[in-house]
Amino acid sequence: MKVEAPGPLWGLRRFPVLAELPDAALHALAGASVSRQVSRGTILHLPGERADEVYCLHGGRVSTLREHGESRTINVGDFGPGDIFGETCLWQAAGTEWDDTAVTTSPALLTVVPRIVLRRLLDAHPGVERAVVAQSIAHQDATRRRLCDALSLSLRARIVGQLLRLAEAGRDTPEGRKFTFMRQRELAALVVCTRESAALALRALEDERLIVRAGRELIVPDLDRLRVAAHERPSQASNVLPFSRLSSPPRAASAP
Repeated sequence: MKVEAPGPLWGLRRFPVLAELPDAALHALAGASVSRQVSRGTILHLPGERADEVYCLHGGRVSTLREHGESRTINVGDFGPGDIFGETCLWQAAGTEWDDTAVTTSPALLTVVPRIVLRRLLDAHPGVERAVVAQSIAHQDATRRRLCDALSLSLRARIVGQLLRLAEAGRDTPEGRKFTFMRQRELAALVVCTRESAALALRALEDERLIVRAGRELIVPDLDRLRVAAHERPSQASNVLPFSRLSSPPRAASAP
């Protein structure tokens, strides 16, 4: 279900990467954009569709997913309030198609900006483009680290790490830190595992009383215990690569 949200101008002013835009440019951007309040599970775009829009996320969470085979979905992007995503189309040729699926993992409020309008504004305001590029690089680095974790960390460590990030952004209650939790298949895509494996790992964390389920929410009774669990690592000895560092070339002798 889609509900009309307040006009986009009020929200665009809150994005740090757009802070350098003068009022006239910000009004032009807002006038060409549309704000939407959407429910959880709303698909924003699919592979093969034209990448003609950039998304400014005011509230909620969005994931971008890639399908690998019939049974494996990998999360290649996880976005929250203040993030701009879909921005890679700004540096690609017009008519480029999406190669991923963007879907909301919670109710979300976002502004949809036409690619061509934002591209023209960035051409006129290079400082803003540098800020957008910096955020884009940070997103790519976060994805790279998460996928590296998927190859090097245990499933338990990956899931605890995701729960810790959600819990730290949650709210305090008498029972502990509480937050709205994603579906198991969304968690599985995020940590790169099967839904069944994610379900078993969550059950084990419940048995340890690290988490408590309360309907569609999770409670972390002791955030410090979860932090300790998130930093548990297997022995690193077997992960040391048998490589030596390239030595610096010898310096030429100075003339007497």
